[in-house]
Amino acid sequence: MGFFSFGKKQPAEQPAAPQEGAPTGAFVPQPDKARKFFEHARTIAQTGNAEYALMLYAKGLRLDPSGVARHEEAFKIAVSHFQSGGKPASKDQVKELEGPGPIEKFVQAEYVWWRDLKNVDSLFKMLETCGKAGQIEFGNWVAARAMNILKGQPKQSKSMWLKAKTHFMSIEAWGEAHACVEQAVAVDPTDTQLAADLKELTARHALKQGGYDKQAGQQGGLKSNLKDAEKQQERQDAQAITMTEETEAKLVERARADLEANPMSGDAVQKLGSLLRRRGTAEAEEEAYTVLMGGFERLREYRFKMVAGEIRISQARRKRDAALKAHQADTESAALKEAYESARMELVEVEVRELREKQKNFPTDRSIKFELGRIEFELGNFDEAMASFQSCKDEAKLRIASTHMLGKCFAASGWHGEAIGEYREALQSLGAGEVERELPIKYDLMVSLMEQARAERSGASAREAGEICSAIVRRDISYRDIRTKRKDIDALVKEFPT
Repeated sequence: MGFFSFGKKQPAEQPAAPQEGAPTGAFVPQPDKARKFFEHARTIAQTGNAEYALMLYAKGLRLDPSGVARHEEAFKIAVSHFQSGGKPASKDQVKELEGPGPIEKFVQAEYVWWRDLKNVDSLFKMLETCGKAGQIEFGNWVAARAMNILKGQPKQSKSMWLKAKTHFMSIEAWGEAHACVEQAVAVDPTDTQLAADLKELTARHALKQGGYDKQAGQQGGLKSNLKDAEKQQERQDAQAITMTEETEAKLVERARADLEANPMSGDAVQKLGSLLRRRGTAEAEEEAYTVLMGGFERLREYRFKMVAGEIRISQARRKRDAALKAHQADTESAALKEAYESARMELVEVEVRELREKQKNFPTDRSIKFELGRIEFELGNFDEAMASFQSCKDEAKLRIASTHMLGKCFAASGWHGEAIGEYREALQSLGAGEVERELPIKYDLMVSLMEQARAERSGASAREAGEICSAIVRRDISYRDIRTKRKDIDALVKEFPT
């Protein structure tokens, strides 16, 4: 079924003529026309055709994006579409929603995001255009959902949180912007500019929560809130970024008391867990783990267990790094080498446990599947790793890496013919200038060709391996053990001349 309204080809929607008194070129809502699209979208949604239903919602929102209800209806369909493995929007579908104005650009971006909800780039584009289109009411509604998606990302960088902060500020979602800076500070506590940003956003968030942004005389305004001196002091303490130990301890104690009084409050769990993690001591980190796991057990919200798992991964990684440093300082010590290997495997085991848990909770997130496959490969679980990489090959951004790793799995299992096929496919998919990705794949292809030459007594495989080896030598003669491989291949060519 095409994306024309009501099953019958219609002329493209024309912008409404400006109403009397409206600025030239100003957007004028057309709620009556929009309502027809929304009604038809609901009907189509009941048939299970999520793609067409979402397109109809988008076309309706181009005519009238006001309010939150229609966006929420479409979002529920988008969630169902995503959970059932629905595909992202095609170029033709996206092009169908092109338009010159900020509203058209916003709706187009929202539609692209609906079709791929976990895609951070699509999410950021939607938030950016939302702010430019002045859709603040919707922006405040969608901000919490956006935060949940960001927290569910397997890799959370400082740059991601800073981009998110900027977009949340553009839609006046101060609470979420504040939370983004907190996350960025957790990633890089040495960044002094982040501390200044956090101070400003803490103030704005406190003003909004306390009603200070309202005019005098309004319910919940400045005059009534100033009566609550204890809460005012709490806000001032929260704004003190360069905290004394006493102030920091005071905030933690308040958060503990808040959680004790409200054990079923997710916000209370998150606040105490974040404050404890920020303290950075081993004791506080262990308490944070206990608080988060307790929150998970009471509320059954996986986000708390996921953060608790990150604590265990961080602890195991620090232990591994310390063992590696000690081993590198004395490479002759068998005990230090053994300690390093033990710490490395401990980290791998913690990572695989947490990734398996993440995959259960985010079954369609292929980036999690890829990381899980990588760890399974390191553990020698090649069958499980193969399954993960095969399911990731359809994801454009993971295709080359998944194909390469799948080849490594086949090679580790002794199936060099299949490995060679995967390596060739990965090389064919490389774009211009991807030299860093090309060399490892070519090296692995060379090794599998050598093994195939031995197994099949094949001179052709040996000679192809020699050609690849020669290309690597010409590019980087110090690459891995390429000098040794050169000699091995020369011997193979002599052994199997035909």
